[in-house]
Amino acid sequence: MADFDSILQQTFPGAVPKTDFVRGTFEALVSHGFTADNTIACLAVCRDEVCHPTVVQVSEVWGEAFNFSSLAGMLFLGRAGFRAAHAHGPADGGRQRFAYVVLAHIGLGRTGTIGECTRPGLPQLSHACGALYALQRELAGGHLDFGFDRDDAEFSMLRRRMARALGWGKVPDLLELTEAAERVIVEDLERMIGFTLDPARADYAVLSGMLIHGPRQQSYVRPGVCYGVVNGERVEVTVG
Repeated sequence: MADFDSILQQTFPGAVPKTDFVRGTFEALVSHGFTADNTIACLAVCRDEVCHPTVVQVSEVWGEAFNFSSLAGMLFLGRAGFRAAHAHGPADGGRQRFAYVVLAHIGLGRTGTIGECTRPGLPQLSHACGALYALQRELAGGHLDFGFDRDDAEFSMLRRRMARALGWGKVPDLLELTEAAERVIVEDLERMIGFTLDPARADYAVLSGMLIHGPRQQSYVRPGVCYGVVNGERVEVTVG
């Protein structure tokens, strides 16, 4: 895996094993008063089954997490969903704490092919994120339908949200599109926190990044925007 490690760092500088990201951000927040007992994690990853080990790992560290997940890890649960999560948070001495873990995701093949993903039981290579891969193909083909399809609700919302973020005429490659999705997820998260959470009564942490699926079912995270807000003051969160 030595050659792959070099490819990983060239493509995603600062990427760390997924375990290091989950455990490292948790340990960094402990010093700011966040614990598994007084904090509820709110997790947004793609519905893709290759993301499920991340769900398990976050729950092993933080306890059972409130599920924010949608296609591509987008946040489509709205104000009602956020308010439901906030109603479930433990109150330690009357103060709540929330850890929002939000991750876009992408595959990276052994030789550095962006989007390449191996799945157990599938002889052929597949793609991650599949939803973003499909959207990228639509963008490249110039065939976007902005109507809302109730039988394809999440992809309809994904198409609209990403088109608004990219602007007209922009045709990104899959890496660029995934990086744009990561920015959108954080932007939407911070907007919803502003709508639904009172920092005078609750502390919270935003832990974002890009989940990278490598060969042999090994996963990594390139940390993105990571910070806490404690008693209304922002503190940066770093891994390691």
